[in-house]
Amino acid sequence: MPSPPHSALLSALTLGTARQPLPAEAAAWLAEKAAVDPTADAPEQLLAAYAITERLHRLSPGTKGSIAPAAAPAETRQAPPARLGRALELILRGTYPNVLPEAVAVLNERQLLLPPHLLPELLEEALSKLTAAPNYAEQLMAAGGERARWLAGQNPDWEELSANYDLAAAWETEATPGRRAQLLRRLRAQDPAAAREALTTIWAKQSPKNQETLLAGLEQGIGPEDITWLRERLGPKRKGVRRAILRLLLLAGDPVALVDMLTLAGGAFDEAGKIVSILKGPEAIELLEAYGGLKKGESVGVFFLSNLSPEVLPELTDRSLPEFWNTLNKEQLRAAAIAIQAYPAPSVRAAFVGYALKANPAQLPAKEAAAITASLDQATFLELFHGLLTTEKNALHYGGLPRILALSRNEPWSERISKAFVLQLVQTLREISSLPWKLQNDLKSHWELCLPLLDPAIFGWARTHLHSMTERGDVFGKLATDALQTLAFRRVLRE
Repeated sequence: MPSPPHSALLSALTLGTARQPLPAEAAAWLAEKAAVDPTADAPEQLLAAYAITERLHRLSPGTKGSIAPAAAPAETRQAPPARLGRALELILRGTYPNVLPEAVAVLNERQLLLPPHLLPELLEEALSKLTAAPNYAEQLMAAGGERARWLAGQNPDWEELSANYDLAAAWETEATPGRRAQLLRRLRAQDPAAAREALTTIWAKQSPKNQETLLAGLEQGIGPEDITWLRERLGPKRKGVRRAILRLLLLAGDPVALVDMLTLAGGAFDEAGKIVSILKGPEAIELLEAYGGLKKGESVGVFFLSNLSPEVLPELTDRSLPEFWNTLNKEQLRAAAIAIQAYPAPSVRAAFVGYALKANPAQLPAKEAAAITASLDQATFLELFHGLLTTEKNALHYGGLPRILALSRNEPWSERISKAFVLQLVQTLREISSLPWKLQNDLKSHWELCLPLLDPAIFGWARTHLHSMTERGDVFGKLATDALQTLAFRRVLRE
């Protein structure tokens, strides 16, 4: 007996069995399949029939979520050695989850393939990182090979990871501004011009608040080609939209916006190169308002520091960047750090981290400094921190900003940094009985964060230095054991 029509069941379910009885063919079909308790009443039978046919409808050929008749494409990568395969299973199934980024990097470096039976876990992880860390999600998919993309296309829950996922169609059907901004970023990564055109089609109908949200999606791949579009939309009454457009114009390299800001900034610094509190003159105020003006409670200094490229500051202030940063308060330094993150200037980022490593921690915005440190290339990071270790004996001590900055990294440290970090952890714990609870809790967090960052090459050295720690009966004894186990495990990945 064929299954009852899906549409008829949906109609009955919508109206209710009191108004539209359960179709007779549905009751007979359920009885034939023994799919429901014979004593079930009509509403229960209707729900069962709809649930089963809905599932069959989704999995039938030609419908969304159906299993494609074509086989998965042939793989171009080799399978990993058996030992590495077992290690990957431990990582993806919860024993060593924090080692996954390193494992993925190893697979991609060696052009090896994740074992196919682990693809569901890989796809779930890639989906969870798609918005917050799209580059990492792409690395995960690359490690899964051709079958990962193919499998993503067979399940509606994973379809966003599929190579055939239609971002333009998703954009057309989406109505939530936050979700649209996410889709816009992905569209920009594929085709900036097409993404800009997609935004144009809905722009006029959006509220100023929604426009401000959507503009954030344009930052991906921003460039000179976007300047005309942005300038045409600089007139809305809402200040936030004008401020967002100003930021994008400056990032895109618009010469008009840059000249306007430099003109204003010329009156924002005194003869000593320090920031003044107010702008003088109606022309300056009018020009500032054209770009959105100041936010509530925002100072002139914060406005310029957060929007101007840091590379123009030495000429404006007649100081080097470290000398200028040394004149700023914490709020102003945070604004400067926001601009440093936004503009692609590796040398400025390196200079800021070098400054942060030696400056007063109380004056520095730790969150922003950590984000900038995380963005450094590995060679620059190692050069800065090796220099610090040369000049300061206990550079990675508890309470110092260098420790927080080191823990912000996504790539493993060098052997030298790893040993220095472990020695500082152990030294602090010698007096654990007198340490306050908050400090103990911070130390526990630092132990956990460093596990995927320590260089596996220090395993033998660490076994000697942490042996006595493993015999402790508190949480730090377990953490020391975890550190040794993780180091040993990570060596397998590199063999």
